[in-house]
Amino acid sequence: STQQLQRIKPAHCPPAITMSAQVLDAGEASHSPSAELMKLVDVDHMHDFEVVVEFLKTNLDKIVTEVHGFDKLLIDNGKTQLNCPPAPEAGDSHGGLLIRTVSEKEGAGGITLQREFKVHDLGADPDVPGNHKVEIREDIMKPPDMSENVTTVSIARS
Repeated sequence: STQQLQRIKPAHCPPAITMSAQVLDAGEASHSPSAELMKLVDVDHMHDFEVVVEFLKTNLDKIVTEVHGFDKLLIDNGKTQLNCPPAPEAGDSHGGLLIRTVSEKEGAGGITLQREFKVHDLGADPDVPGNHKVEIREDIMKPPDMSENVTTVSIARS
């Protein structure tokens, strides 16, 4: 199995900014939580939003820990970019962002479909000690249309 380092320029970045991403070999990462999430959220597998939510309920911290363990903040499997910002430092919460994924399809006229997930930690769940309220948002853009799914769930965080 091989790993490649590739330069990518996500659609959301200004022209002068590029990010380094690790492309994971499918055989190497096929059973990893991050690889499974990247498959669930890509534009070729428009899974039901609830399937992704259920997966994140049990794998959220595993995914973040795994991506940070690669010594990367952004990984890419060729179809989906998965970003896990670093842990917040004093005075900077990153808006509670834990995970952001982007998957796109391109056609002759540019991007024809984009699917993005954002997962934010909203803080301690007052109703369930030890858990955090987590917002999971899916945005689907198929120009000129856009749709979204949003839910807040209680998740045990380590």
